[in-house]
Amino acid sequence: MKTHVKHRLEMVGNVRWLADAREVVGGHHERWNGSSYPVGLSGESIPINARIFAIADVFDALTSCRPYKAL
Repeated sequence: MKTHVKHRLEMVGNVRWLADAREVVGGHHERWNGSSYPVGLSGESIPINARIFAIADVFDALTSCRPYKAL
């Protein structure tokens, strides 16, 4: 599961118009307290767009069916 960030960064890495997406892809699993991946960023060092996307991602995880989540 944790490797998807690396793979997605490779996908968007060389596409200039996806520069903002790189911040989201690379930072949406970083947590405010630093207990996160892939880098272990914390607090305001996490890009704001990644923090916003992380909230949306958690909401989606809590409210939708996912193959790895029990019904």
